[in-house]
Amino acid sequence: MSQARKDASPHEAMAMEQRETEVSVPLGIAKLRDSSLSPAIMGILNATTDSFSGDGLMSSDEWSPASISVLLRQAESFLRAGADWLDIGAESTRPGSDPLSLEQERARLLTALEALLGEFPHALISVDTRKAALAREAFSYGVRMLNDVSGTAREHLWTSLAPYGAFSASSDSGWIVLMHNAKSRFLVGTEVAGGNSWQPCEEHLSELPSVLSRLQELASLCEGVGVARAKIILDAGLGFGKTFEQNLSLLGGWSRLSALGYPSLVGASRKSFLGKIVGEAIASSASPASSASPASSASPASSDTRQRLEGSLAACACAVAGGARVLRVHDVAATNRFVRALWAMRAAVPMG
Repeated sequence: MSQARKDASPHEAMAMEQRETEVSVPLGIAKLRDSSLSPAIMGILNATTDSFSGDGLMSSDEWSPASISVLLRQAESFLRAGADWLDIGAESTRPGSDPLSLEQERARLLTALEALLGEFPHALISVDTRKAALAREAFSYGVRMLNDVSGTAREHLWTSLAPYGAFSASSDSGWIVLMHNAKSRFLVGTEVAGGNSWQPCEEHLSELPSVLSRLQELASLCEGVGVARAKIILDAGLGFGKTFEQNLSLLGGWSRLSALGYPSLVGASRKSFLGKIVGEAIASSASPASSASPASSASPASSDTRQRLEGSLAACACAVAGGARVLRVHDVAATNRFVRALWAMRAAVPMG
């Protein structure tokens, strides 16, 4: 410890420690390792023509110069607003969405990654995909984290990420998000053809004890093939096959998820159960804003999902109180302001 930090007040020493951490390692990585720092904010980039939240960045099935420009503007906006990570996915998971083949998703995702890392070479990027071959390619481009929503054991994928830091606790790459998904399970054998066949699961699998048990099972399997414990992040999968009551139970019981001993990610942003909480009135017809093409209005959400900001922030507050370390959100600026206020209050208010 430096002499300056020894002579500083506790509050000043904490600030100095955070600044020193930022110099040695990107802050978004430090936040995954150090629970004394505020949670990492992850901005969502949807490289799709559709999205449940109305923010798909593509105006057609293939990238156009205009759509790439929208992608880069959105990424820059998120980074300027305080995003520590950018999470990009090319296949929609909204209810009723059609699956993409491996080649379709590859064309979308790799084009987007090339543009993003060309413009923002130091950005921390997470890739949202369920396809092992594509995940490995994405890591070779410079992606640092895999966000897999399949909810299944993917030993062959986890092992293949060893060269990218997944087996090393000290590496600045190789994080794997393991999400609970009871809406469906990825059927073994469909990935070779690029498919995403799904089968329904029983409702009881989304009860809190079952979610915790399944996530612990996945984490143990992941560690069992050599992935460092520090590289595993757990996600309760809010909205994926959960009832309204189950989503609330998971948020209220987040401390039990944290007690499993892994960093956790909360992905509640703009989801429909939040609309029910705040008494959202779903529009029966598209508003002028929501009927515009994605390329011309990528940032704004449709009129109904815009009403979910307060619910999204409340969900973040609940999860953070339970120990969540990553907040995956659409509204980066508002979430950053919320987190800064929350952390200032936590530092100033005596606990106990």
